[in-house]
Amino acid sequence: MLSPSLRRFLRPETAFFMLVWGVFLFAFRERAFYDPGSLWHVKVGELILDHGFMHTDPFTYTHEGRTWIPQQWGAEVLMALAHKAAGLDAILLGFATLVAGLYTWVFARMRRAGMHPILAGVLTGGCLFAGAFHYFARPHMSTIVFMGWTMACLVEYERGRVTAARLAGLIPLYIVWTNLHGGALGGVLTLGLAVAGWGQLFLLGKDSPIKSWRGAWLLAGIVVSCALTPFDNPFGMEMIHTWKRIVGSDVLKQVVNEHKPLDLAKAPDQVVFGLGVAYLILLAGTLPKRPQVTWLLPLVWLALTAKGIRQGPLFAVTAAVVIADFWPHTVWYRLLKRYGDTVIQDPPDVRAGLDWRSYVIPTAAVLAALVFQLCGVSAPLVGRGWARLDPAFSPVQLTEQIQEYRRTRGPDARIYNDANWGGYLIYHLPDMKIYMDDRFELYGDAWTTDYVDMIWYHPERIEDVMDRYGLEVALVVTGDERTQLDHYLSGSDRWTEQGRTKTAVLFRRTNP
Repeated sequence: MLSPSLRRFLRPETAFFMLVWGVFLFAFRERAFYDPGSLWHVKVGELILDHGFMHTDPFTYTHEGRTWIPQQWGAEVLMALAHKAAGLDAILLGFATLVAGLYTWVFARMRRAGMHPILAGVLTGGCLFAGAFHYFARPHMSTIVFMGWTMACLVEYERGRVTAARLAGLIPLYIVWTNLHGGALGGVLTLGLAVAGWGQLFLLGKDSPIKSWRGAWLLAGIVVSCALTPFDNPFGMEMIHTWKRIVGSDVLKQVVNEHKPLDLAKAPDQVVFGLGVAYLILLAGTLPKRPQVTWLLPLVWLALTAKGIRQGPLFAVTAAVVIADFWPHTVWYRLLKRYGDTVIQDPPDVRAGLDWRSYVIPTAAVLAALVFQLCGVSAPLVGRGWARLDPAFSPVQLTEQIQEYRRTRGPDARIYNDANWGGYLIYHLPDMKIYMDDRFELYGDAWTTDYVDMIWYHPERIEDVMDRYGLEVALVVTGDERTQLDHYLSGSDRWTEQGRTKTAVLFRRTNP
């Protein structure tokens, strides 16, 4: 039996954090690094720490000297510092702690809305799971966290629980956000839509958190100030131009999975769609009462998710925050209160999630894991050597061969590579120039189109590429659905296969 003093530290929030944290350390041991950016972001951060900001591309021979800025520099520096401290293990630890901390906070809000821990866990876990398809150790995780906080600030202000000072606090937060990830624009959009909705209610004489013209102008000033925060960056307008190239690209929506529209033939998209249906059903339970403005904001993100699936985690986190607010006002709450009061707390447990003792054990666990890693202690989940690149996903088996080629060819060694392997090469061979990676804002739509056209429809064009840049070796993607480029190189007597994994093939040109 646990002593009464120990039981005070074992609250539902404690159990929820430890469960999510442990699951993510286990399940994302390799998956956190599936995205190529998870690797090259680290090297960008190291270059910034060692040499300062770069303004031209440092990695390729095809676009060397072309304007390129590290528009996610803040997060890249943090990733580099973690990597210097304990390698990929420290990055995985930070990633898992960030996700577990965010959704434990959401879980606590669900509890304060009057939910039993089991019901709060089911709803929070469902929102977490719906966005998990796009969880990688990348700067965009900061956008998911800050979007959740933005949504909570808007909910609290609309409820009259906080003053405009809480919204004004978003201004310095958005400056930080701007320099971590371009998703700060999404925060500005969400804030602007909320204030616009409140302003419309005020003009119509309806119940609104805006009570006077002075309050209206104050909120308008906050929105304008937040909208100006993207200009507070080390690169000036070039940062804005970079974001514009990414958001405005039509090619990315066709060739990059995370930019593609929602597709119900794919399992992750089905989960997001299912959460959308569940949200609509829960929201319908508030009728015929007029919904709060903030209750409708996740629908905007649901619509944006339909246009680009990468927005799915933002819909999930905004939905989670808002569900915790409108839950006590739904018919579902009243029905459960009448027939299933074991999953309803009435009155709501306002203290749930606010007791500092809930976070003592999680904090101790995270600090202990960090100490293990800094001291080089090998241990499952929390020690050194746990995080790794998946051999079934990344061509790590070919690393030694490529490094040997780099040594024999000297400082002028170059390689043709698929975009998927750009991050892998930058991470393992940062001093060898590559053909390209997934920084498509650098390459542009025309280059990207030609690249996709070559690997799928006109593989013979690689001969011209090899001649133009004086190349000998090519690292191409393969898999269950082999590209035409893979078929072409495998069947050509001008090429010799040097090594093959489940996802990549290394070829060498026999008569360059």
